[in-house]
Amino acid sequence: MKKTLLYSLGFILALGFAGCKKIPDGNLSNIIRYEELPIEIPQGRDFVSTAINPEGSTKPLKIKLLNVYDRETGKDVTDLFTKTYKHKVWTALYDPKVDTTIALIEAKRKEVDITPISINPASGQIEANYTTVNLPLGKYKFDLEIGNAVETRVYKGVGEFDLIDAPFFVVDAVRSTVAMKVGEETKTKTIPSNASHQVTKRISETGNKIIVRFLDQNGKPFNPKAGELARRPNSGNQGGFLQTMQDYALDTHLFDDRMEFDFGVVPFPLNSLGNGFNYYYRIPAPYVEFDPSLELPYNTYSCNARFNVRVFAPGTYQVDVIVPLVTRVPKK
Repeated sequence: MKKTLLYSLGFILALGFAGCKKIPDGNLSNIIRYEELPIEIPQGRDFVSTAINPEGSTKPLKIKLLNVYDRETGKDVTDLFTKTYKHKVWTALYDPKVDTTIALIEAKRKEVDITPISINPASGQIEANYTTVNLPLGKYKFDLEIGNAVETRVYKGVGEFDLIDAPFFVVDAVRSTVAMKVGEETKTKTIPSNASHQVTKRISETGNKIIVRFLDQNGKPFNPKAGELARRPNSGNQGGFLQTMQDYALDTHLFDDRMEFDFGVVPFPLNSLGNGFNYYYRIPAPYVEFDPSLELPYNTYSCNARFNVRVFAPGTYQVDVIVPLVTRVPKK
């Protein structure tokens, strides 16, 4: 009985050692794969996917893109994805608190010839950049060559991605307007506003600026240069002001009919300072006359308008902030 028990224990231990057998150096799994199929890549934006799953393969891996195919037609479209375009890349870490001029930003970038989509040679991550605007939207699959110190294999159709349409800018909050009583700002009246009261468009692929106009109900622009637009103070007694686009811009320029904000990198703004990507402005009471239906006597309430935008591609954008039920009173 004792001998039988020893034989049994020996058999179990042998099975255990067999189950814990060390994977030999240079193992390359048959089932290397992407966990996400298809990967969605937004056109015209910087994008990095998750890494490929090596399934126990010995690292480091060397990964190379071989061929790209249209998933719907099966056509080899590799030539589209190996063509290069001029694009600026970072050579040092960008710090928005330090890199506050175009010159400082440009000192950390250089122009290179780059493919719109590439594969990270170590992790297999798909890396895309703005130049994907030159590629057709569609559904694609691709082959990879993957190797390590011992072996190299071709993995046919191992990955799939969809190049999808993505807007150059996003407005993720509806316009709002509120009247506040001068000297007693807890007394307010909301002026009905909706999404149609902000008109945003990209008017050029160059320039890297946002042009903002505040228009009354008749389409007349308020004059920022003459002080017809101001910053909106924080509520209560905390002091300071709510955020404006000037807080994010490299430079701000005021004109008779508009404000222009220069930016250096996209997305712009890169990060929010608070309250999302909303921008708060005030039209002082002397420059605004409210519609009689609002029952707000002239020069007793300021008009406070908020708009929202974030841009993801270089270019010049125009934002018209339309203030309903309000007529501009020019500075006298």
